[in-house]
Amino acid sequence: MTLNEALGAINRSRKNAAQRAIFLVCGFQPLHLSTFFQAHATERLQGDLAEVSTGLYGDLPGNLERARGSKATAAAVVLEWGDIDPRLGLRASGGWSDAVKRDIEKNCEERYAQVAALVEQLAANMPVALAGPSLPLPPLGHTVRRQASPFDLALRRQTAAFLQRMSEAGVRVVDLAWLEAASPVAGRMDVKMALIADFPYSLSHADAIAGALVDLLYPAVPKKGLVVDLDNTLWDGILGEVGVEGISWCQERHTHVHALLQQMLGQLAENGVLLAISSKNQPERVEQALARSDLLVPREAFFPVVANWGPKSQAMRGILSAWNIGPDSVVYLDDTPMELSEVQAAYPDVTCLRFNAKDPRAVWEVLLQLRDLFGRPAVFAEDRLRAASIRSATAFRELEQRGTPGAFLHGLEGVVSISYRKEPSDKRPLDLINKTNQFNLNGLRLAEGEWLACLRAAGSIALTASYEDKFGPLGKIAALLGEQQGRRIHVTSWVMSCRAFSRRIEYHTLESLFRVSGAEELFFDFRPTERNQPFQQFFREIGASACDSGRMRLSQQEFSQGQYELPHQLTESLQ
Repeated sequence: MTLNEALGAINRSRKNAAQRAIFLVCGFQPLHLSTFFQAHATERLQGDLAEVSTGLYGDLPGNLERARGSKATAAAVVLEWGDIDPRLGLRASGGWSDAVKRDIEKNCEERYAQVAALVEQLAANMPVALAGPSLPLPPLGHTVRRQASPFDLALRRQTAAFLQRMSEAGVRVVDLAWLEAASPVAGRMDVKMALIADFPYSLSHADAIAGALVDLLYPAVPKKGLVVDLDNTLWDGILGEVGVEGISWCQERHTHVHALLQQMLGQLAENGVLLAISSKNQPERVEQALARSDLLVPREAFFPVVANWGPKSQAMRGILSAWNIGPDSVVYLDDTPMELSEVQAAYPDVTCLRFNAKDPRAVWEVLLQLRDLFGRPAVFAEDRLRAASIRSATAFRELEQRGTPGAFLHGLEGVVSISYRKEPSDKRPLDLINKTNQFNLNGLRLAEGEWLACLRAAGSIALTASYEDKFGPLGKIAALLGEQQGRRIHVTSWVMSCRAFSRRIEYHTLESLFRVSGAEELFFDFRPTERNQPFQQFFREIGASACDSGRMRLSQQEFSQGQYELPHQLTESLQ
């Protein structure tokens, strides 16, 4: 993004009334960094204007305090060497003697501890993204530039320890290795602007840092599932021709790129990504191959496994149905361009990637793409339960079709656990709100800072529902957010994972909410979307009615008269 493009993005956004407050914390003059940051944030917020506050020049600790006490819902922190010790910047004249270097090293350790404590306090109130020092150090030391000096290494060790502490505290830290690829070191510093105005960055580097910070504060929704081909993708060789023992993924046979892919798939599965197989092969041979003990992905990680001679788009249809997710949440990996084109034509929203084993560099790029497509700030216990719950859902549906609904549900031995505790450190409810589509009150997404502000608001109500039955635990599968005023509750968000459908958990949730809160009426910020038909059907079943405010209304009396079946044991945790 150029500076003119950034200004244009900001000016176009001013037509919209919605504004998002964000704090940009730094010790130097923010100047163009603030402009790029505002432009990137405005684009990511889809036209809403990002109102960026920057605090006072030269007062990094004070600006961290100001950010914590502000109305901002997110904060970005940018550190440079001069913020850690002014003698490491270009505008100070403290000398570069050995005694000064020893003093700088001691001072930096103390300064990092001070900044770390302030950033941790800030991160308790809102999401924080942080960029550590990225400019070259001044030419201190007796060595040539090609040789690292003990002083340089000591400062970088302190910096690495500081960044690790920040990451472990939940701060989203810009990866310095990524930044080196996006913004080469030689082009980062603007010495003239640093001396004149204490703005040390070139325009390109300011743009790179601003874009990275916005990406970390407002990450893209990660993909949920990966469908992978077998022959010449998961392994080298055509199973039908070389047999189970002929396929390979090892260094000895120069097929190690397939082992790299398998390692990535194993990591994705461990992080809760759904994996499925689509292969033109005989099912029996596929099962034999997947049973090999040297496979680097657990066999149980793949579900479903579709092996037949039909079109790959037909296999994709069955996989999407088994997973019960939309094609925009899925990535398809295959070595054959024709197969990729056939699936892409049938499902334009699927992300199709080619695995070209003959080009190791291209394989490496695909692995990096997979990390970005499926990456998320945190992995929840529910993510790791997802694959198992998808399998159990299939058995659930089969048994459901055999008996009467009432008897079947009572036989599940289900337990619904509803918690009314507001736990800002628990990001799973926000994750549900921002990923759930089908049972979603209105489709509205919340930034993390907005979620935390809602939890702190007077009269706020936040509940989460967890579930388990004889098929296994589903974890936290529903979240509701609202505000109580007397005998009325205004519900602004309510979502439930599709994995929990058909278990009547939504009825347990309403019964508990009415009883625990003592509310006589619920008002819902309902909005129909292309995907929330299950929620629309639920409102029809319980008789929720539209009211003058444009909301949907349900009274406790109306709900009680419905005498809805509540088949599960209920446990509740109050504030």
